[in-house]
Amino acid sequence: MARHAEVSAKSIVQAGKELELKGKAPNPGAIRAHLGYRGGLIRIKSIWDDYAKQRSDKLAPEAKSEINFDSLPESYANNTRELIKNLTAALEQLVIEAYINSRNMFEKRIQEIEKSEKRKSQEYSEAELAADESISRLENEASQLQCELNTLADQNAQILLENAELRGRLAVFDERFQNHSDTRKDSVTKTGTSA
Repeated sequence: MARHAEVSAKSIVQAGKELELKGKAPNPGAIRAHLGYRGGLIRIKSIWDDYAKQRSDKLAPEAKSEINFDSLPESYANNTRELIKNLTAALEQLVIEAYINSRNMFEKRIQEIEKSEKRKSQEYSEAELAADESISRLENEASQLQCELNTLADQNAQILLENAELRGRLAVFDERFQNHSDTRKDSVTKTGTSA
């Protein structure tokens, strides 16, 4: 079996920190992948676990002596109690102020959202009303145009009838004129041959 390349403990810890900054869990497999698949998983796990333990120990160190808070000198203990009391009160006040500020910001944001939604709703209502008015106006115009079209169609039909009637009369007059013209030619021809 191939032996994995050695990686320094510092590189392993640095890779784990970088993964944490990216919001990923620094497990041995992820650290090894971050290191370019170098180093053994068992060694990486051991080094990371030791670092994680040291880091947590710094936050809450174990008591290494037999002295406890009650065995401290009275003035020192009283001063410390007073300091802890003041710090607790200050921390409580900070938490209360942070809560009030966040609640106020939340309420302000909700009001802004409500105003924005009301404005959008009103704009949509106005646009819908304008569209309804436009549709109604267009329907009225279309109705008027249809009436005008019907009137023009009736007038056109009347003109066509009158035209047909005039053509008929014209044809009759034309025929009569032709007959009259032929009759005159015949009479002129008869008069010319009899002379």
